[in-house]
Amino acid sequence: MATDTASVTTAEIASDRDVALDESAGQRILRQFAVFIACGYLVYLVLTVPAIAASLAVMHMWWTVPALAVVFGPGLALGPLAWRGSPRALRVCAGVAAGGYLMAVATWGFGWNGAHLSGTTGIWFFSFCGLAAIAAALAMRPAYAFVVLVVVVVSTITINYVVRDVARSGLFVPDMAWAFAFSLVYFAAAVMGMRTAAVLDDTRAQAYRTAAAAAASQARANERQRFNQLTHDGVMATLLVAARRGNSTQLAVQAQATLHALDRIRGDNDTDGTMTPDAVLTHLSEVTATVDPTRRFEVRRTINSSDAGYPAMVVRTVAAAAGEAVRNSGRHARASKTIVSVEITDDRLQIEVADDGRGFEPSTVPADRLGIAISIRERMSQIGGSATIESAPMRGTRVCLEWGR
Repeated sequence: MATDTASVTTAEIASDRDVALDESAGQRILRQFAVFIACGYLVYLVLTVPAIAASLAVMHMWWTVPALAVVFGPGLALGPLAWRGSPRALRVCAGVAAGGYLMAVATWGFGWNGAHLSGTTGIWFFSFCGLAAIAAALAMRPAYAFVVLVVVVVSTITINYVVRDVARSGLFVPDMAWAFAFSLVYFAAAVMGMRTAAVLDDTRAQAYRTAAAAAASQARANERQRFNQLTHDGVMATLLVAARRGNSTQLAVQAQATLHALDRIRGDNDTDGTMTPDAVLTHLSEVTATVDPTRRFEVRRTINSSDAGYPAMVVRTVAAAAGEAVRNSGRHARASKTIVSVEITDDRLQIEVADDGRGFEPSTVPADRLGIAISIRERMSQIGGSATIESAPMRGTRVCLEWGR
């Protein structure tokens, strides 16, 4: 139970860390829209310079200067904040940009001197009313941002017609519809972009939580398999020897090996270390000799690198599977001769266990039989290796275990 709890906790911690890192996916979309809005404010600041100059004839200077500051200042500040600011700072700044525009629209009447603009020039904040609504889309819920869009479009079109004194031209409604439709396209893109960012973060967070749960489940399954393997290869084998041969030397050796395995399963945490080729061969020899001291051990070694190393967990897993194959040779096949052949290279480890026993038909062995399914095949699959079993009645058995980098 302690092992299972540790596995779940580790998986959950890793999941939380990964989700925290992956939240930047939505943040990147937020920053991209912030840069887009800042560029829009910069472009419109340049384009509206003539309109600003013309508007000074109908608007007081004491109103125009603060209005320019509250309208363009926060919008332009989104640019630098997009690179260094936090998502919260970006949203606050975008909200201030939308609020600044609304403030200018709400107070324009106090700054108007009653005169009218001539020609086709409009009030300077008329041409980019939709930009304020896009900024609002970054700062608030879509429904509230849409209200901002309606307010700024209706207000600026109305103000522009009043200042230009063209309310009777008959183009008020078409201009209103055009301004709303034009602004709505970019507003909808901003809303969908932020929605996509939220969905992306939620989906990835859910995917990581699912992966963490699957990893925890797999960890628990692996622990159960370890105990199944120990029960089959150690405890059951020891009890079987005791039942068949009584208090014998083989029983003492088998019991001692099982006790060592129990000690390792309680406190063996060296799963990330490596073993030298000599250590690998020694471990394989000891494991197979513990099971069957009479087996013949052959080695074919081709090592080109002086510092070749093999993962300790891989070596122990392969050795355990080989030990089970040797045990099956003596227990089930009643073989008179068992040969363990090891071929080790820089990037490959292959163990072959061959005997001259009575053999069997592999297709008739139940898929859930512990000795083959868990102790051999499942062990090798856990480390990315393979197990091939060849046998035929009265023709012996050959088990080939292979692992490569």
